[in-house]
Amino acid sequence: MPRVGGRETHFSAALSRMMVEMIFTVVRSARPDLQLSLLFLLAGMNPAAAFAQVDYSVHFELEKPTFQLGEPIFCRYVIRNTGGAAFSFRYRSPTRNLATDYTQDPQFQVKDVAGKPLPDAGPRPCGSPQGTAVYGSVTLPPGKDHTERWLLNQWAQFSAAGTYHLRAERRLALFPIDPQTENHLDKPAAFALAIDEFSFQVVPSTPAQVEAAFHPYLTAIANPKDPDPAEAVTVLTSMPQPFFLDQLVGMLKPGKPDRWDRRDVVNGLARLDTPASWKAILKLFQEGDAAVDSGSKNGDEDPLRSYALLVLAEKGDSAFLPVLLEMLSKSAEPLRGDILRALGFFHDAQAFQPLFDNLHSTRMTDRMDAILGLKNLGTKEVVPALLAELNDTEAPVEQVANFALEGLTGHEETLSANPTREEFQRAAVNWHAWWRENAATFSPPKPAACHDW
Repeated sequence: MPRVGGRETHFSAALSRMMVEMIFTVVRSARPDLQLSLLFLLAGMNPAAAFAQVDYSVHFELEKPTFQLGEPIFCRYVIRNTGGAAFSFRYRSPTRNLATDYTQDPQFQVKDVAGKPLPDAGPRPCGSPQGTAVYGSVTLPPGKDHTERWLLNQWAQFSAAGTYHLRAERRLALFPIDPQTENHLDKPAAFALAIDEFSFQVVPSTPAQVEAAFHPYLTAIANPKDPDPAEAVTVLTSMPQPFFLDQLVGMLKPGKPDRWDRRDVVNGLARLDTPASWKAILKLFQEGDAAVDSGSKNGDEDPLRSYALLVLAEKGDSAFLPVLLEMLSKSAEPLRGDILRALGFFHDAQAFQPLFDNLHSTRMTDRMDAILGLKNLGTKEVVPALLAELNDTEAPVEQVANFALEGLTGHEETLSANPTREEFQRAAVNWHAWWRENAATFSPPKPAACHDW
């Protein structure tokens, strides 16, 4: 297959082994129980360092040089233990994670023939990566390979046929294993660095060819004997197609046990972004998760329903509001609070009035959630209403109002963990003074790409 600058990276322990052989020559006459200690002493090492040598090869590879437009495009990551001792590394299921704190994921960049990066196909809505990855570790014995298949369509939108260039990079920490205890040592022995570049073709396709490309993944989902169809779920929810909408909706149904995280399915429906897919998400929000007791009231914990609401709020389509307002009128906590906070993401007059009305609710939680909903509106016009809530009779409401003002304006009035009445009064005075000085020129900062709940 074509590889531009591609290479397989090998690292050898020959030099270290040579040093060990020289030291053993010096200590060969020592008693067996002293030999290892003398080795460590002469080498200036501790026992953990002696087990820290690993040998490996690592590279990326494309599965073929040519792909049809619309089919899943995978890049394989292959690491091989070429030494005589096992080592381990941390493992995460090969799905894209937009979190920035996990530095050992592969990095993929795809460009067209003119050198322009393809549009990012990152998960939409932006909250979707949460809770969808499986973490663990892999122990790789001598002579064995470990292969991961990463779906490039999670990083790049391939919207036309043509020649494309891929750069793949990963830096993976490798941990030695103590041969006596078989425990993984905490300090990495090496970082396996792989950098590969490829050229590949994407050619035109027919609808029948695209459907055929997805058939194996739909089959895996439909097979109840497949206990872990993770790759199929990744493909179907990252690259949803109208022709398998019914299968996606079916994947929302609970399993015994669930074979996938059903929030991923909600994300897939949102990514499909058709009237029918949004109708399915709205229906899930209205009816709730079938796995939750059907006799419960609209208020009991229902994480999947709450996640559907989050996705609806991120879309922010005013067509959803009649359903949200109907549910607000008949729901108890915590769903009622979720809806109030979500209304702030709908920049529509239908959403404003319930928020302002609930600032005067006799329920403290209603007032707190209405404050947060107004904060989510992110407009200058809500500041006076939030300032008024600094004088609420309940301390938690005052604290939430202070938090909302800080988040909306960037100005801070620090409160202690358990504010006194005097602290609340001083903060209120300072906030009103700040607003008098800044109201004429204040402009809210640009909202974050992901909604803050």
